[in-house]
Amino acid sequence: MFVIHPLTMKQQGFSLLEILITILIVSFGLLGMAALIISGARSNNIAHYRSVASKQTEDIADRMRANRAGLIAGAYDDLAATTPNSGDCVTGECSETQIATYDHAQWNAANAQLLPGGVGTVTGTVALGYRITLRWTEKGMNEADLTCPAGVPANTRCFVTRFAP
Repeated sequence: MFVIHPLTMKQQGFSLLEILITILIVSFGLLGMAALIISGARSNNIAHYRSVASKQTEDIADRMRANRAGLIAGAYDDLAATTPNSGDCVTGECSETQIATYDHAQWNAANAQLLPGGVGTVTGTVALGYRITLRWTEKGMNEADLTCPAGVPANTRCFVTRFAP
């Protein structure tokens, strides 16, 4: 007869401690993956806003090129962040200055709609060129953007372009 001594028996299966350690390691891995997904989504959102800002600066530059007489008259030399009141220059007739005001109103209305807290400004002259600046609020950005003008609050991202007609 063959007898197995109790001290020489081999353990079969997993202990509760090994299972708990495995669960802990897997949990840390899943948390890391979730953090990567959130970071990727945030970066994708930032890239989207920068792409929109790029297209919006092209929009106002194209509007300025299309209204050459208004550009030469200085109607685009200082477009503020506020959206002006404007008549409808699509269906009615407008002067060069009225077209510039219409362009300014349409552009900043689109900025506000496409970017969170989006506003745009244009400064400069035909001779020196123009500086187009778009600003928008970006969540999670706790520092100041160095491309923004002085006095811009934290959590504000700026996109600055130079334009020579």
